[in-house]
Amino acid sequence: MEQLRQQLGEIEAIGSVMALLQWDQQVTLPAGAHQARQRQVETLASLLYKMQSSEELGRCLERAREIDPSTLSGMERATIREAYREYSRVIKTRESLYRRISGLEVTAQATWEQARRENRFDLMAPVISEWISIRKEEAAVVSPGMDPYDYVLDEHERGSSVQKMDRMFERIKQPLIELLAKIKQPDNDTPGVAFPMEPQRELARKIIQDMGFNGRLDDSVHPMTVPVSPPSDVRITSKFIENNPRFGILAAIHETGHALYEQGRVEEPGLIALRPLSTGMHESQSLFWERMVGLSREFWDHYWPGSGLAKHGVKTGDGFYRYLTRVMPSPVRVEADEITYPLHILIRYEIEKGLFDGSLSVTEIPSVWNAKMEEYLGVTVSNDAQGCLQASLDIHWSLGIFGYFPTYVLGAIYACQLFDAADRDLGGLVRQNIAQGMFAPLREWLRDKVHSIGRLYETPEELLQVVTGKGMDPDGFVRHLTLKYSEINLTTRD
Repeated sequence: MEQLRQQLGEIEAIGSVMALLQWDQQVTLPAGAHQARQRQVETLASLLYKMQSSEELGRCLERAREIDPSTLSGMERATIREAYREYSRVIKTRESLYRRISGLEVTAQATWEQARRENRFDLMAPVISEWISIRKEEAAVVSPGMDPYDYVLDEHERGSSVQKMDRMFERIKQPLIELLAKIKQPDNDTPGVAFPMEPQRELARKIIQDMGFNGRLDDSVHPMTVPVSPPSDVRITSKFIENNPRFGILAAIHETGHALYEQGRVEEPGLIALRPLSTGMHESQSLFWERMVGLSREFWDHYWPGSGLAKHGVKTGDGFYRYLTRVMPSPVRVEADEITYPLHILIRYEIEKGLFDGSLSVTEIPSVWNAKMEEYLGVTVSNDAQGCLQASLDIHWSLGIFGYFPTYVLGAIYACQLFDAADRDLGGLVRQNIAQGMFAPLREWLRDKVHSIGRLYETPEELLQVVTGKGMDPDGFVRHLTLKYSEINLTTRD
């Protein structure tokens, strides 16, 4: 077991270097350095592939699998399970494909940035097509006979499939569309907030420090979390926009939720089962803090008095709370409210599904996109810059990340369940603690129930059953949103 842990620890170290390069590319890399960075990443990717697919690692795994399970800890048994699963996947993936994936990640990033600047979907279309081809090829060699889209869904959320995601979306789609029709506000119902960028950063830094984050916060085009060497080195970025504090502050809280998951891990080199459980569970942690905490009335009752917002036209904490929670359908996913956000994800899910099963071509994305925006959100898209270009400018597709979008909705559902379970276990005092800026009880509850558990359980469904007493509950999620926004709507109208 010690030999296996040593090899897995060395693989983790190379992964940390690649994560550091990823952070540098987003935050400090000079504009003309992308080709050099591509060579660096491809070289490291090749080295990582050799380590992950080595015969020596295979022999260590076989010996570890022969150890009497009763002599191992639960985390050691889970590490053997996870390492074998990963090894089996890697050895089936040709090195040429592995290098192709790593190289395209770098060049596609530069294309994404150019397309974003020039508002040109045609620049991104070939990249999307190339990534779909790669992912289908990967699925064919790693899991022959498995539906390619099932493969990428399962990659992010183990046990996921088109069938399961279809059922989940069916349970929330119509209720959310009906709720939206009842409570959406006109464009001029809640005014914007004139809040300069530097005070936004100061407020965001104060909040994330209070939450317990002790890593770096930088600016980038797309907010992100980079676990360089968790738990000791975890970095986040946000994007602050003049006169739009909602985006930058909530993004900082969101990324801090991710970061706290990474910082809550137990540091045991080579025990890879201590990694976060799944993408959906990771998203649950960011959405737990952003939406269940950061979009609560109690949170802003606490932070508004010292925020400096009163100097910029926001006279009450309640006024800022209503600004943050306004329901206004928009073509932009990252600016969407809690109710329309899952519908944005549904649009992307249905487009991805069509791209993978062949019922939709990349060139058809604009017309399909526009039709779904009108049907689900009541938003008329006037040009590609607001529509399909916006969809392609989610950084996920430029990096070949398909099957990820549904995890945002899964994460929102998990977050709702975990919040209720935390309130139950903490004596119903969670909202009172939030109103006092006391986040340690919540953070430590999450650390005990989720962060430190890692992959001891094989699926999120198992963890939810243990921690909350039931599996994924889309109906409870809809009930939560209905109650919350019905109350906000009544208060606003009064």
